[in-house]
Amino acid sequence: MPQHFDRYYRAVTYLESLPKIQQPDYLQAVAGRRFFIERFNVFLRALGNPEKKIKHFIHVGGTSGKGSVATMIHEILTHAGYTTGLYVSPYVTTPIEKIKVNTLLIAPDIFARYVEMFSPVIDKLYRHSKYGRPSWFEIYTAIALQYFADQRVDYAVLEVGLGGRFDATNVIPAPIAAVINTVDFDHTDLLGNTLTKIAKEKAGIIKRGSVVYTPSTNHRNVIRVLQTTTKKINAQLHVIKPPKTPYSLQLHGKAQQHNAALAAAVGRQLGCSKKAITAGLQAAWLPARFEIIQKKPLVILDGGHNKSKIETVVKNLDHLTYKKLYLIIALTKSRNPAAIFKTLIPKATEIICTRFTASTHHVPYPPLQLAKKIKTNKPLTVTLDPFRAVRQTLSRAHAGDCVLITGSLYLTGELRTYWRSEAAVLKNRAL
Repeated sequence: MPQHFDRYYRAVTYLESLPKIQQPDYLQAVAGRRFFIERFNVFLRALGNPEKKIKHFIHVGGTSGKGSVATMIHEILTHAGYTTGLYVSPYVTTPIEKIKVNTLLIAPDIFARYVEMFSPVIDKLYRHSKYGRPSWFEIYTAIALQYFADQRVDYAVLEVGLGGRFDATNVIPAPIAAVINTVDFDHTDLLGNTLTKIAKEKAGIIKRGSVVYTPSTNHRNVIRVLQTTTKKINAQLHVIKPPKTPYSLQLHGKAQQHNAALAAAVGRQLGCSKKAITAGLQAAWLPARFEIIQKKPLVILDGGHNKSKIETVVKNLDHLTYKKLYLIIALTKSRNPAAIFKTLIPKATEIICTRFTASTHHVPYPPLQLAKKIKTNKPLTVTLDPFRAVRQTLSRAHAGDCVLITGSLYLTGELRTYWRSEAAVLKNRAL
């Protein structure tokens, strides 16, 4: 660990250790989930309600593509000359990636200072509040809100963590714009097992008077839920069609064109020029979203972790030329490997099942079990060491081959350090 970042690493260690102290958890509770919004509101009040000091919010939800849309909107507003905050989740390699103002991630020392400042409040709530201490995600969200308030941003663009209605980001006042991107089956144990039920949870971020955007590619049941919700609370719904002329983007794939259309619609609503919209969309970029991080052999990082995201990966692969496809995969324990990798496994020449090791509060799917669940006759290797999986695969792959690392953002984020170190991200405050 570089000496310069010791204070930051101490702050991260403190935050990452909190989930080990058990208490009611948003990621496990199904009933009575308003508890979590109330708990977060208690925390924010103790901090002086930083969310009330921010001029305008843009709230981005959905199952897939919400991080991309949030990033695109942030870039459009930044290119239009506004001071703009961005809060996304999860991070890829290091936590400061979650929080950004204009072109720079939050500085490691500033991040650490907020953690140190919040720590006595967290202790007090842990000892005395009927809700207990705030959660890991609630604390990160509070850091973002406090930072945006202190930076006096014109706009704060927030990506929903999970669901919508009871997500910590939903404590904000009515956003000037809200996006419900593609709604699909994910976290069904928490959000419901039908698209209608899931859509109702996602629609929970819609507030009275907001302008709401959703893609026309969403299922009719999803659009019906959004129509009913917006009509009931006097919000406006715009169903956005794919662009007739493709946008110039760094992000790969047809789905990103749909995302760009949503972001452009928000930009137009907020009065951004065509020049700012074009430049912002072209500048938008995210790590581990079909990121080509090496050539010869081609190495692609993609944090896709559900069925719809992996299907997008498969479509993107169809536009590439390569000889052999080496697939390095991992999942979190709660996932369904057979369903998620169904369309991808047939494309692979060889499969390497591994795990992520860096996350302290997400449990990886045991690699041996993962290998059994995907049910394939293709050559298959199992290893507990993800970096060994990379080294061995690169030693066998030829210049014309492709190595795809996918299934978990925790895996891709950890392995991304093989090419770009965490220290480089922290030093440059850039991905």
